[in-house]
Amino acid sequence: MPGVTEVLDMSVVDELISLSDDGDPELLLDLIGLYLADAPSKLDAVEEGMRTGDLDKVERAAHSLKGSSGNLGARQLQHTCELLQLRSNAGDLAGTRRAAAQLEAMFDEVRGALLKLRDRFV
Repeated sequence: MPGVTEVLDMSVVDELISLSDDGDPELLLDLIGLYLADAPSKLDAVEEGMRTGDLDKVERAAHSLKGSSGNLGARQLQHTCELLQLRSNAGDLAGTRRAAAQLEAMFDEVRGALLKLRDRFV
């Protein structure tokens, strides 16, 4: 499994930590917790949308996951979500399937990196 710096843009992480006056990672830890709690439902929505052919559902879930992934520096996942959004908006079922197929494995890498990062501060 790739390390934290291969999966996350550490400049984003550093920026989140710098937002507190004393370098306290509380904001970062809160965002990680919220992301890890919320993202699985977005992945489920993408999967359900793909299964039922509801590309609008896929697009909405990808849009939400794209934003929260970017907020934590998960740039590759953010990019894949953007592709998923664009393909589903265009009605490109084959392209949507390809992007959706990458999503779960990519999220697993991000989850692992975020857990390692969280463990550094707790």
